[in-house]
Amino acid sequence: MIDRFFGPEAKARIEAAVRDAESRSQGQIVPVVVAKSAGYPEARYRGAFLGAALGTAAVLLLRLPLAPAELLLVQAAGGLLGGLVALWDPVERLLAGRAEMELAARDRALRAFAEHGLNRTQQGTGVLVFASLFERRAVILGDRGIDARMGDAEWRRAVDLLAAGMHRGDPAAGFSEAIAAVGARLAEHFPRAPGAPANELPDALRAERE
Repeated sequence: MIDRFFGPEAKARIEAAVRDAESRSQGQIVPVVVAKSAGYPEARYRGAFLGAALGTAAVLLLRLPLAPAELLLVQAAGGLLGGLVALWDPVERLLAGRAEMELAARDRALRAFAEHGLNRTQQGTGVLVFASLFERRAVILGDRGIDARMGDAEWRRAVDLLAAGMHRGDPAAGFSEAIAAVGARLAEHFPRAPGAPANELPDALRAERE
């Protein structure tokens, strides 16, 4: 999925957007994309349960004269089929639930923030621009020096731009637009000054398949 949306040209465009945004502010921006934030085993359990329940309902509605052992076989087959159908992305999203996916994406973004050193910049100006493709969720996190003055409300427009890019099937453009929006807000609140720290973190997109 990542290779499909983020070829060399798309990665270069995102990296250029980071360089441009950082040239006008003190922010240290890191873009990260992951294929999926969690495994959602509960979605497969729910699919199996629904499949078994539908198999039982079909037997009852059709009044099939099945022995108890035969009914168990129908339920097992329905459960197996339901579990397999739950592997299909649209069904898995539905069974996982919006709240669970929101939480998983947020948790994965917090991990990425630490993994990529955004909590270790000299002036606390690290900013994570994060997308999780399966969940179609975007998260933007700022370190202590930035978030104390900006907070979630200041990131909302950039989050919406990145999420919109994912929903229209062009997450690379969503990244570029979100980074530009982040850069504009950073330039307003934290303009680059003479003697500001050099680029502390690589500008390239980090793409993680797991």
